[in-house]
Amino acid sequence: MRGTLVRFAWVSTLLTITCLGVWLASSLVAFAGGPAELALVGAVLLFPVLPLWWEKRATDAFYARLRRSTRLLPKQRALTGPTRVALRTLFVNLAFIAALLLLWPKIAFSALATRGDWFLGDAQGPWVERTRSALVATASGLEWLHTASQDNPNRRPEDTRAPVPDDVKPLESVVVPYGSGARWRRPDPPPQPRVVEPVVHEPPRPPEPPEESAYTVGATSWPWAATVHPVVQGMTAADETSPEAVVRYIAARTSDPFERVKALHDWVVTRLRYDRASLTGVRKPQDAHTVFLSRLGVCEGYARLLVEFGRLSGDRIVYVTGEVREEHGELAPVGHAWNAVEVKGAWYLLDATWDDPVMNDGSDAYRTDYLFIPPQLAGLNHFPDEPRWQLRAEALGRAAFLRQPLATPGLSRERLVLKAPAGAVVDVDDTFALELENPARAWVLVQVGEQKCGPSNEAALALSCPVGRGAGEAVVFVNHQRDGTYESVASFKLR
Repeated sequence: MRGTLVRFAWVSTLLTITCLGVWLASSLVAFAGGPAELALVGAVLLFPVLPLWWEKRATDAFYARLRRSTRLLPKQRALTGPTRVALRTLFVNLAFIAALLLLWPKIAFSALATRGDWFLGDAQGPWVERTRSALVATASGLEWLHTASQDNPNRRPEDTRAPVPDDVKPLESVVVPYGSGARWRRPDPPPQPRVVEPVVHEPPRPPEPPEESAYTVGATSWPWAATVHPVVQGMTAADETSPEAVVRYIAARTSDPFERVKALHDWVVTRLRYDRASLTGVRKPQDAHTVFLSRLGVCEGYARLLVEFGRLSGDRIVYVTGEVREEHGELAPVGHAWNAVEVKGAWYLLDATWDDPVMNDGSDAYRTDYLFIPPQLAGLNHFPDEPRWQLRAEALGRAAFLRQPLATPGLSRERLVLKAPAGAVVDVDDTFALELENPARAWVLVQVGEQKCGPSNEAALALSCPVGRGAGEAVVFVNHQRDGTYESVASFKLR
């Protein structure tokens, strides 16, 4: 009985380690862009190619020593051939897994999370979905290695110790049907507006968001009109001598908390310059005081200055850290920082850095895409360290986060609804198929490698785009008119 249990444990261990090594090797090949045939090559290298090659070399060396020796050597080896191959298989796979997880844990996790189901292809059916769910769950089990290796220079020890407020709850956000005639209504002002200093002159009220907003988000809507708040536009250098002066000026001229937060957001977006030198060289201090004086910062500086503004204005603005996906769908090499703000009992998300015109492809386009953004849209490219800051009823895991199509808020801003593809990575043969609901009849263009497909503005839009040799990405662009400058709103990796 004991011998049976030992053999069972040995066989189970051998099969588990070998399957994990083969799965990891093939997923890495698929993640790097290799076709299914190449992924199979990566798999069979770990078993049986390398173990059998090792066994042949060792056997040849054994008999060579036997022929050369003048002493009497045993002509039988201590272990049988199958046992030796099994041990070599176990060693090769363990060495491969250990090296990859210790040296490149983020790559290993991303490969398993996004391409661990490469061999399922386009198969459909209940068993396929169960298998895919099991593979994703297994990949999620390695998330702790990814988290331990994550470098986020924007996160300080005190940030990790800061508790999440007890009143942080999921935020309800609902798509407003296009053409419904629904009008966004400004939240009712507080019964007793707070006035910090006498108002010398009353500037025009900020323009209301469009009559038909794309989403209702808590007590407001999204997106707000892409216009800098008039109070911020009217400020002069004399009004901006200190954070206290900025907040006094804004608070005295805005009674509605949503408007006040927008004005604080707009001041940071329009007054600060993104410090790219701190990304590649010596990182400058990112505390609120230094950033305010230099008007220069990275995401940490933007977010910490907003926290300071909120402290001075009485608005609860907190500092949030996490990871973001870049334009090709992969995680950024370093972490990110943004904010959450409480307004009238509900928490909202905002990222002033990603609304900065400098971050919008170098254009001068001021945007409000990440101001009070619906949590489901923020979750397409922002993944907070603390799951509660997703503001979702059911938080996404990191594996599910990476498997989503990479879409910007511009996709939803233009009221486009992605129907297919369903994931960030698409297996293609000769064509890339895109399906969108397009009730606003925006013009959509797809670029696959060097080839363009479209434009089209069909309400039920379906584009089939040829995939040229070496094309590794499909990018979706949108514009209000057929001619002019198109904005990229989604991208897919092609395999």
